[in-house]
Amino acid sequence: MGRINVARWLLGGIVAGILVNISETVLNTVVLKSPWEAVMKSLGKPSVMTSSSMIVWICWGFAYGLLCVWLYAAIRPRFGAGPSTAVKAGLVAWMLSGLLSSVGMGNLGLMPSSLLVTTAAWTLVESIVVTLVGAAIYREGPAA
Repeated sequence: MGRINVARWLLGGIVAGILVNISETVLNTVVLKSPWEAVMKSLGKPSVMTSSSMIVWICWGFAYGLLCVWLYAAIRPRFGAGPSTAVKAGLVAWMLSGLLSSVGMGNLGLMPSSLLVTTAAWTLVESIVVTLVGAAIYREGPAA
């Protein structure tokens, strides 16, 4: 069992992060634009995101992409290289981030279940796809 190839992890994670940010932008500004506006209004919050909030979400997207690829690299020696291991890593990342946060928000009654279900389903696919892409870039061995 070797060390994680940091250069390939970073490259795969950055590409995954770009895809997360594109996906989240489409989800939240196109697909769920109206439901999000209604939720923010009901919470007494502005529906237009500030630039500082946007920066936080962009950083979150890159952090999530890096996490997904790191998780793949970490479990790869046990489960083997390839798409099935990437799917497992993407599923675990989604469970820890997307599913648990949706359950928490739903339990607190902060958002309608339809919004949470749509978000959870979208982010499940997103997590698996970005991990597959990042894993395709990742390689074991010495950093290039």
